[in-house]
Amino acid sequence: MTTFFDAFISYGRADSKAFAQKLQALLQEQGFKVWFDFNDIPLAVDFQHQIDDGIEKAHHFLFVIAPHAVNSPYCLKEIELAIKLNKRIIPLLHVMSISQSTWQQRYPHGTPEEWEAYQEKGLHESYRNMHPIIRKLNWVYFQEETDDFEQSLADLVKLLGSHTDYVAQHSQLLVKALEWERNQKQLSWLLVGEERQQAEAWLKIRFKEEQPPCTPTDLHCEYITESIKNANNLMTQVVIAYSEQDQGTMAKISRSLRRESITEIAFKAHERSVL
Repeated sequence: MTTFFDAFISYGRADSKAFAQKLQALLQEQGFKVWFDFNDIPLAVDFQHQIDDGIEKAHHFLFVIAPHAVNSPYCLKEIELAIKLNKRIIPLLHVMSISQSTWQQRYPHGTPEEWEAYQEKGLHESYRNMHPIIRKLNWVYFQEETDDFEQSLADLVKLLGSHTDYVAQHSQLLVKALEWERNQKQLSWLLVGEERQQAEAWLKIRFKEEQPPCTPTDLHCEYITESIKNANNLMTQVVIAYSEQDQGTMAKISRSLRRESITEIAFKAHERSVL
């Protein structure tokens, strides 16, 4: 049976290890199951595979904003995967910048010139090198000695508890779609019966009065519509004929139709040569 998590915590250890540990423990007390690398990566395994798997199976992606995380290539990989999978991303501002004294503690033999070079690269602060997706989202503020931790935690808990069914189905269907893709998209991995009907109903949900917490990926849409097609003996609602130069347009039309739960099949039309 697949184990899912309510949230995955992405953070930089130099700035936020203690904060991430505290947050994980407090969320667990609130009844949330949180993926945290210190607890959820077994010994002697491919750690990147475990991290990727954790993000795939987490309903929310919590990114702890701090200079070390913002400038970490490992955190960048995690952010990019969360974006690719259309995860619900919740940024938590922990540290906007570090002081020279903090830097000096980490680099005891560092020179003033090295500190200046560090600053010039923006490595001491969070905003300059922040991923644009993280930058444009609303943050939950957890700055020490600045923000009310208890209020911020309450806001985060409220957020994690909103649209739970929709977000959970996003993760559950994503994991099934990824399994289908990794098994060469064989028919035997498609959804059937009530499970297919529930997936189709989920794909048709629209948020008219507010922004959606997350959106289906193209893979979600393909997986669900292929399951519908399979249930109808491979009959489709739309046939798309296209020429070589229109392949990009065809792909866009196909994705748009799948997003609306409309089944389609595309084939390349043979062009007649003019003598």
